[in-house]
Amino acid sequence: MLINFNKYKEQYHFSVNFYSIFLIITAIPDILHISSSLIILPFWGIKVLLATWIISKDKRYSYSFSRIEILYFILVFIYIANLFADIFIFPSAVLGSQHGTMDFVGFLIGILLALSFRYDPAFHSEKSFKFFVITLSIGLIIAYFTAIPAKLYDEFNSRLDANSTINTIFYGVIGCTLSLTSIYGFVNYKKWLIKILFIIAFIIGFVSIAKAGSRSPVAVLILVTTFFLMARLGSMKGFIILFVLFCMVIIFLNPIIDLVHSMGSSLADRLTSSIKENDTSGRDLIWKNVLNIIEGSPILGAYYLVPSGIGVGGYPHNYILEAFMTTGLLGGIPFLFLVIFSLRKAFKLIKMRHPATWIVILYIQIIFYSMFSTGLYTGEDFWMLLFFMLSLKIDKAEPANNLPLSTQSSQKMSVFIQ
Repeated sequence: MLINFNKYKEQYHFSVNFYSIFLIITAIPDILHISSSLIILPFWGIKVLLATWIISKDKRYSYSFSRIEILYFILVFIYIANLFADIFIFPSAVLGSQHGTMDFVGFLIGILLALSFRYDPAFHSEKSFKFFVITLSIGLIIAYFTAIPAKLYDEFNSRLDANSTINTIFYGVIGCTLSLTSIYGFVNYKKWLIKILFIIAFIIGFVSIAKAGSRSPVAVLILVTTFFLMARLGSMKGFIILFVLFCMVIIFLNPIIDLVHSMGSSLADRLTSSIKENDTSGRDLIWKNVLNIIEGSPILGAYYLVPSGIGVGGYPHNYILEAFMTTGLLGGIPFLFLVIFSLRKAFKLIKMRHPATWIVILYIQIIFYSMFSTGLYTGEDFWMLLFFMLSLKIDKAEPANNLPLSTQSSQKMSVFIQ
């Protein structure tokens, strides 16, 4: 073998599947002026092979699953059945130029990748965390210099894609991810030199959000930070820290706005319009339309894309609405239950300072972001981390681990593998 199996799990598997490595390799086609498919398709093939490797070497897949994991598989089956019917049995004209077959195959691949993320302490090891932050920082630094106008979303070219493969929306998500993991690292590590490095990483992430010009990552950054601090520090301390941070933002608001404008970003202007003019980019109209569609087919759902009205042919920009629109009450109720269950568990894990907290934070980011944007049928990141969260069982018999990350041991974790 070119690489040790345990070393791969402990250091590389998370980064291969979440943003950082993908961000770096997607810059290669633009730099070399070649077709992106020559790089992207082989990379996805490698991801599938590595996921299969993980699953095949994991003896736990021959054991019984927990009830919450079984509910996850039931939900996945319901969603796959609806996708299959919508694409192959009752195809709709809303597909247009979209490739329904690719949507179906892509979802199946996403579930395969999810199965490779059944909880394993190796995935959240310190090596995995450091490799993820370093590669994500490198990728965003490269993206700063390779960013191109986002013509698909902004005719005035004030929003930027990370490259020709990663659009402005995903660019903002990745920037938010680095900022959130930097906040975790700053709180979790004790040495001030390392804290300074995380401050720099946070700035890189925030600058990337500004370059992308997408508003949702700003809202998600605020919401996830609030969730993390409240769970980690408690209501009173969390509120005090948040109030101090709010005051600092107000004090330095003009320099921050000047910095954003200096990069040619429209983020500050778009945020201002959101507050003053209640500008939602039409999302509220799409949500109203989707609610009407759900009312028209409440039991089994209507279609995996918006079948008619405002937003036709696209996704509802909200995972919960999309689940009920696609699968009706049959799939929507278990979906909502699993999301609520996972968020309650996330709060407990952060409160007990579990070593997987940094991954938990990224899961919360996906949940909050899914209330504004992205589609459930293409959300392989969500399905992967949802399974990770559900397969992680908290052992209440052991005390919370309050040691710094650098001194934690996987043998002293407060969880066991089901």
